[in-house]
Amino acid sequence: MSASFLTKSVFSTEGRFGAYGAPTDIKVLSKSEAGAMRLLEISFAALSPGGNEVPRRALVAAVQPEGSTDVVMLVGGSTTSEWKRAEPLLRSQASSFKIARVRPTSIKRKAKNDYRFENQGGLNERGSDSVSNLVDGF
Repeated sequence: MSASFLTKSVFSTEGRFGAYGAPTDIKVLSKSEAGAMRLLEISFAALSPGGNEVPRRALVAAVQPEGSTDVVMLVGGSTTSEWKRAEPLLRSQASSFKIARVRPTSIKRKAKNDYRFENQGGLNERGSDSVSNLVDGF
């Protein structure tokens, strides 16, 4: 997994921090690997509901399970002003992130089956799954 693949996924308008527009000023501050996990520390600016840019930091732990084409990410972050207080907890959570096993499913990716869609509390249904498109290009 490249850092650009991970940042594209997390910082797209469909990603964790893109609800009010794509984040800006994205900088990968550090990256490391521990076994199958990639860990990135990132600084960026996210738009608030009022349209203001809020400086933030995030920690992204990513694992591509053996035998899978998908990547599973644990993303945690805070405002820059709260980072020193939040960082130890986020690093502890990231270090415990593991994928025990994966197995194929025959469940179709449809809004009624997927928590990410609006009627399940997530985003609006799109014509294609943008995350799958990113993974396919991986």
